[in-house]
Amino acid sequence: MLYREFEQRFPRLTAGLLNAAGKKQLGGAYLLYGDDPLWREAGAMYLAALTVCRRPLANGQPCGECVNCRQVAEHTYSELFELSPSGKAGFIRIGDEAAPEVNTLRWFVRQFELASSNADGRKIGVIYNCDCMNSEAQNAFLKTLEEPDPGVIFILLTANPSALLATTRSRCQLLPLLTNTMQYDFAGAAELKNLLAELIFRSEDDIVKASRLADRMLELTSALADEGGSHADITWNKRMEQAAQSEDKTLLKRITEQRDNAAASYYLLLRKQFLSLVHTFCAQVWIWSETSVLENSASDGIFHGVELPEMPDKTTARRALDEAEKLLYRLRFQVDEKLAIRSFAVNTACGR
Repeated sequence: MLYREFEQRFPRLTAGLLNAAGKKQLGGAYLLYGDDPLWREAGAMYLAALTVCRRPLANGQPCGECVNCRQVAEHTYSELFELSPSGKAGFIRIGDEAAPEVNTLRWFVRQFELASSNADGRKIGVIYNCDCMNSEAQNAFLKTLEEPDPGVIFILLTANPSALLATTRSRCQLLPLLTNTMQYDFAGAAELKNLLAELIFRSEDDIVKASRLADRMLELTSALADEGGSHADITWNKRMEQAAQSEDKTLLKRITEQRDNAAASYYLLLRKQFLSLVHTFCAQVWIWSETSVLENSASDGIFHGVELPEMPDKTTARRALDEAEKLLYRLRFQVDEKLAIRSFAVNTACGR
């Protein structure tokens, strides 16, 4: 159960929320920040369920079984409104002030100016990757964030709270969801580690092999988009079904766009994991080459399932790390990804 897992992972934080809820002192705006987007989302759904659960447990915990708890977990609660970055640039658009487009900040704010369709009057607003709002968008949101109507709770999620305006942060209660770990759970993670091992340990001066390994790395990056789409299909399936059955003809369009935004966001998360794994693997090889110590690596399990030599070559290890850092730098500026990865592989194996 989502809610029980969240309580176990963050016991002190949930104890504080339960105490505030018991005293009817929950705030109107929260900023949840942490390094894992899945836990950030889980935290938002926990806080949402805490406010609308129909049958809370003895200590105030959301039951996880009532219709409201289930709908919140499935993102189908009728008064749950979500906003996330869209488009290739990955920004949260502010929208036209007079007639704001769907899935823009001003459209999102307008949902909270309308009367609630629920008897309890509760409304929940969740903004994913809220640091993707520019200054204009944040300033347009400030008054709504500062003085939410009774029964409204806003939950902002980010991995980078310092990117927000101080005025935005000051209007929220900050909840840290830090795990201090980097997850590598995309489908090709295990294979990528083995490809990197082949490249660094067993491809010296072999440009043909390096090119072949680069080809396979590119195939893995191409699969990330499909994985992002599949993830979005699973998580948005019920919402899409409900929208298709609704009499509101604009709802399906809105939900479809949100589903596409979710797929794009998840793809960017997987791509970040892919590049982080490349860099972390190379960094750990270099540390190993310099210290001659393999045990107690800072990134536990990075070499799990990988065939390793007795010792890596120091020069190759240093070159691999340099090329990994160049790869990350180049991709920050929209350099062609295929060219960047191919250069990384060939220069690692054959560079001087």
